[in-house]
Amino acid sequence: MRLLPLALALSLFAAPALAQDTSRQMLDMARQIRAQAAQMKDMLSPQDYADMLAQAAQIEQDVREGGFAVPVAQEPVTAAKRIADAHNGRLDWLDGEAACVGYGWENHRTFVSNYGDPERDRLCRTAFAHYEKYFLAIRSGAGSAAAEPDLIAYDRAAQAAVEYYASTHR
Repeated sequence: MRLLPLALALSLFAAPALAQDTSRQMLDMARQIRAQAAQMKDMLSPQDYADMLAQAAQIEQDVREGGFAVPVAQEPVTAAKRIADAHNGRLDWLDGEAACVGYGWENHRTFVSNYGDPERDRLCRTAFAHYEKYFLAIRSGAGSAAAEPDLIAYDRAAQAAVEYYASTHR
C-alpha cells in the first residue's frame, strides 16, 4: 500500500514542461506530492501520509543542496560514431565511392587496377589496408578502443583517396 501514493504522485509527472530546468521540475513535484497527500489524507494510513510528506521534504532538501543541478554527462563521441554519422551509417564508406571502385578490404592486396594511376592505386590500397586491420581487430575481440586507431587511419586515407580522385577527375 505504501507504493501506491508514490506511484500516483510520480504518474503526475510523466510529461514535465520542457522549458523548466530539473530543479524547478523537482520542486514542482514536491509541491504536487504535498497537495496529493493533503487530498488523500483521509484515504491514507498515517504512515503513508507521513511517507509522502517525507518524500516531498527530501526532494526539497536535495534541490537546496544542488542534487538536481548537475548536468548529465555527455557520452563521448567515438571515431566509429563520428564516421558512421558522416557517411550514412557506414564505416566502410569508401566502398561506395568512385575513387576506389573495385577495391575492398578483402582484395586490396591482390586487386589490379586498370586506372593507370599509381598514386590512386597506392591511396586505395593504403585505405583498405587500414580498414582490414580495423575489421580483423574487431573480429578477434580486441575491442573498439584497440581498433580505433586503425579506423581513424582508414578514414584519413579514404578521405585522401577521394580528394585525390576529385582533383584529378574534374
